[in-house]
Amino acid sequence: MSSDTTEQTDAVIVGLLFAAVQAVHVHFEHVASRYGLTVQQAKFLRSLEGPQPMRAVAVQNSCDPSNVTGVIDRIERLGLVQRTPDPSDRRVRLLSLTAEGRRVRRKIDSELDHVPALAGLSAHERSELARLLALV
Repeated sequence: MSSDTTEQTDAVIVGLLFAAVQAVHVHFEHVASRYGLTVQQAKFLRSLEGPQPMRAVAVQNSCDPSNVTGVIDRIERLGLVQRTPDPSDRRVRLLSLTAEGRRVRRKIDSELDHVPALAGLSAHERSELARLLALV
């Protein structure tokens, strides 16, 4: 395959990947909105495993720690997370899911597993897509 053909093929692949990501993002927006959340709030909710410092949540979600406060404020008002002082350093606030937060996260995770854009793929095609994406 020539360099030009490879570049054209790569351009097509990049375009298709962007389209696939957009389809997944739109699905994520719909799922999050059913629970009164933005995508960013739902991502934060999905990233919480056990009590974690707010700074760790910021790092996991690739955002500035100052942005975490506003996002968490809204999720906390919905009763999905709670902040507690870190027993080893009272200046640090630990975030953890409430029972309602765990329930909503399970529902979101379950709904995200059924992406409409993948519905037309056979089991074999899904396996092949997963295999190829793992190589990227």
